[in-house]
Amino acid sequence: MFIIWGKKYVYRKIGFVADFCPICRTVHAFVVKRVGLAGHLYYISAGEGELAGFERTCESCATTFVTDTDKYREIVKKSPSLADLRTQTFPDLDVVMHDRLALEARIAKAPMLLSRDERNALILGPFMLLAQKVEKRYASTDLDKEVGLALVAALVLMTAGPAASLALFPDGGPAVMLGFMVLALALVAWQMMVAKRRFMTRKVVPLLAKALRPLKPSDNELQAALAQMRQAGHKIGIKLKLPELQAQLH
Repeated sequence: MFIIWGKKYVYRKIGFVADFCPICRTVHAFVVKRVGLAGHLYYISAGEGELAGFERTCESCATTFVTDTDKYREIVKKSPSLADLRTQTFPDLDVVMHDRLALEARIAKAPMLLSRDERNALILGPFMLLAQKVEKRYASTDLDKEVGLALVAALVLMTAGPAASLALFPDGGPAVMLGFMVLALALVAWQMMVAKRRFMTRKVVPLLAKALRPLKPSDNELQAALAQMRQAGHKIGIKLKLPELQAQLH
């Protein structure tokens, strides 16, 4: 008997805080989750596991960041208005984030007046923030909605298809069954191949565009950022299609 066991990450929501979102470039409410590393048997974990850290997810753009909960005065169970959330959870946010908030004010007022080094760093920043998300997805098996539908369609093809065909063409025999099996496998394989492209189009490019839009980056600046990501070995620099990002920006 084959037993599946090991370690897996376990997430538990613990509340809400206010914080700065580098993708939205402003302060938003965040959901905070405890991240534990727990043993599992057949992917069923026992308890919350050993503390591995904390994550915060922006309620506006849904981007997740590693966070240090010590900087918050408290983590509240319900999310009130943003102003109340700031007062309750991060009252000194303006002091702690003073330099970044001042920089964002400069970006909003006149992004083209930033120095070349400032613009290069600010344009590269969102790529770096999302690089880990892309690496994680490309290291896993994609099972999005379309793959799920393809699996259902494959099951129908391998069951109802041969039965219907043999009723019409009784002499088909094993060849009919084999044909439908090949078709079903090809359908699932095709959907799994394009699933990661869908992920880039749906989950990465819109976030990049949102973060970069206030900077009004030129095509040359975007190409330079992608080249840096490729040189550093990040998949986002290889898999992201520049025309898709340009279309979202414009």
